[in-house]
Amino acid sequence: MWRWLTGPDVAAAGTERARYKLTEADRDEYADWRGNIKGLWRARQARGEQVPPLRTLQRAFARELTASERAAVVDGVEGRRRHEVYLRWEPVARNMRWEADHKELPVQVTPPRGTRPVKPWVTLFIDCFSRLIMGWALSLRPDSAVVLAALRRGLVVDPERGPFGGVPQMLVPDGGLEFATAALERVCGVLGTTLAPTEAYAPHQKGKVERANLTMDQEFLSGLPFYTEGPRAADGRLYGPDAPPMALGLFVDRFAEWVIDYNTVRAHSALGGLTPLQRWTADATPVREVPAEQLRWLLLADVERTINRDGVHFGGETFIAPELNGRVGERVQVRYTPHDLRRIEVFRGDTWLCTAHPQGQLSGEERDAVLARRRADAAELGRRQRRASRRARAKLAPITEPGPLEDTTVVSMDTARTERRRSERGERDWEARDRDLQRLGRTDLLNLHRDFEYWNPPDPATTPPPSVDVDEESSRAAQPAGDPAQSSRTEGGRS
Repeated sequence: MWRWLTGPDVAAAGTERARYKLTEADRDEYADWRGNIKGLWRARQARGEQVPPLRTLQRAFARELTASERAAVVDGVEGRRRHEVYLRWEPVARNMRWEADHKELPVQVTPPRGTRPVKPWVTLFIDCFSRLIMGWALSLRPDSAVVLAALRRGLVVDPERGPFGGVPQMLVPDGGLEFATAALERVCGVLGTTLAPTEAYAPHQKGKVERANLTMDQEFLSGLPFYTEGPRAADGRLYGPDAPPMALGLFVDRFAEWVIDYNTVRAHSALGGLTPLQRWTADATPVREVPAEQLRWLLLADVERTINRDGVHFGGETFIAPELNGRVGERVQVRYTPHDLRRIEVFRGDTWLCTAHPQGQLSGEERDAVLARRRADAAELGRRQRRASRRARAKLAPITEPGPLEDTTVVSMDTARTERRRSERGERDWEARDRDLQRLGRTDLLNLHRDFEYWNPPDPATTPPPSVDVDEESSRAAQPAGDPAQSSRTEGGRS
């Protein structure tokens, strides 16, 4: 202090002392060294550059860089987001906006028929107005079937669960593949719900459900045995009981109890001390419900399969229906209710084809229906082929010169009688059909028109007499009159 008072800056007493200002080169090197200021300072000294004292350089970075910039250099996007501010948006009515998310729970459980512990997945649907957990589903792996099962649980108004449910105006899931399915888009389109997925790696866009996940970890999962984010031994093993992890069925029961407590008992700080159920019942906005039978039809997961000779293979079962006959090799869409494979719905595009059942569970009547459909289809195809064969046997007049083709197919007596009966009932013009028959009765194809002169001799008055051969006239004169042999030959020739 005394040196500063007696130094050259004593004339400028009361003014701020000159400080070191960061340059663009300083900022770039700070990013290159991942926020290591001491490493940056030593590197400059090794290159022989003029550099301020280390403490001066550290104070300059702390003064001129924001906390977000320093954290982004060290931790990337996660560090930057820790220091960003976000706008809060609150819905003004229930069922105005739902948020959905998948989460792998940090706890180990024992699956059925398994010995190796696994971490289950949960799918949650949260009403942003009341913070109610509208629907949930647990599974060993996330897929679209789990999403639809959880959504159906949220849409149905179940008095045993609570007086909440209905169709939301907007659904905001994350960008996971389980939510980006055609089935979810189809359901939202039919229900009139706006589907607005969040951007990739943007959990702040669905902050209500993310906060519910954090509450789940803090108030439920952290107190369970084999919590994977708890303390560990030196060899990495979790501290916990010597017994194996709890069974999945027991975990489901405890999770369901926690959801009921969260919805009906636990006071929420963002709701002014109200429980989610109290916030829901305090709102008078009408709830739009959908019948359970319609939901069963809509909320079906779908996969694509090929029809085989024994039916449709799906879920370890072979499904068959009479309507699948004759479609072997076609690609169809199989829609099914999650965790219920007693039946599947088969679609060809957007057109419903049939309801198929497992072959091992078919009754005698259902088996007879499959066989009867196969026999009926075979008979119908046979009739069509025979009709096609008859049409292919159509006879044409001999083609001797260019011109239109003429059909000379002979009409049978039975066909003629049938046409006659139809004409009598007014179904067809018989006169037109009679003209067709007359057209077919032709003799000119065999050159029989030359015998016309024999049966209709020309008029002697208009036709000159033909020339007679002398030898032929002599032979006629030599023949005695009234010869019976000649007479019979002549009559036989003319007949």
